[in-house]
Amino acid sequence: MNKRANFIVWFFVVIVIMAFSVFALVLNKTWSEIETPLDSALAQNIPSDTNVNVSEILGNVGDTSRNFSNMLPFLLIGLFAFVLITAGALLKHPIMIFVGIMVFAVLVLIAATFSNVYSELGDSESFQETDSELLIQGTFMDYLPLIVFVLAMGIAAFIIFSKGGGGEL
Repeated sequence: MNKRANFIVWFFVVIVIMAFSVFALVLNKTWSEIETPLDSALAQNIPSDTNVNVSEILGNVGDTSRNFSNMLPFLLIGLFAFVLITAGALLKHPIMIFVGIMVFAVLVLIAATFSNVYSELGDSESFQETDSELLIQGTFMDYLPLIVFVLAMGIAAFIIFSKGGGGEL
């Protein structure tokens, strides 16, 4: 993989985190709006002699969609592990350090923008109740620039000081 592709991976990570968070927020909002009408419609159309508890099944689906947002930390860990694996030859040439710093600055700016967009979306009247149910996701998105900064510094330190790859100081 070429060096430019290693930098593109960082943008991929932040975009995937934003997409996942917005998807989970919209999914939970949509489910909360259709769960009650769907429950009543299905309860009216299921024969009374069946052992199916529609309300319990739909409640389990709602719990699952809310728990889906709890996977964000694992997604974050997996994406940054992917970056770490693909970034082996990133700092072989000294000029790549300066390019890396510029890309890193843009990445933190994008993370801050995505964090603000998510906060505005979550604080809007339509999504405020749903966002309050997704505590882990909201916390991660609030601190996304800091998380990206810390993980990127950790990965850079690992690459610089590992024996197999990276540059030497």
